[in-house]
Amino acid sequence: MHRCGTVFEELAVEVMAELPTDEARHEVLVLVGVVRRDPYAFPDVRDAGSVEEIREAFGSRCWIQYMPHAGAIEVREIGWAG
Repeated sequence: MHRCGTVFEELAVEVMAELPTDEARHEVLVLVGVVRRDPYAFPDVRDAGSVEEIREAFGSRCWIQYMPHAGAIEVREIGWAG
C-alpha cells in the first residue's frame, strides 16, 4: 500500500523506478492524487468480456491505468511520453 489507499502493481512499480527524473515521478504521483480524489471521473476501458473495472487517466506526459476499489485505487500500469 502506498499513499493512503493506493496500491501499485509490480509492473507499475518497475516503470516508476525507471522513469527518467524525479520530476517525471512527481508528475505520475500528482496524477495518482487526482485519480484518488475522484476515481470515477475517468473513462472505463474494460473489454466487453471483462468483469474488471479498468480506467485510464492522462496527464501532460504520463498516463495511468487503474482499478477503483472501495476507498482505494490499484495502479496497474504507468506510461511516460517524455
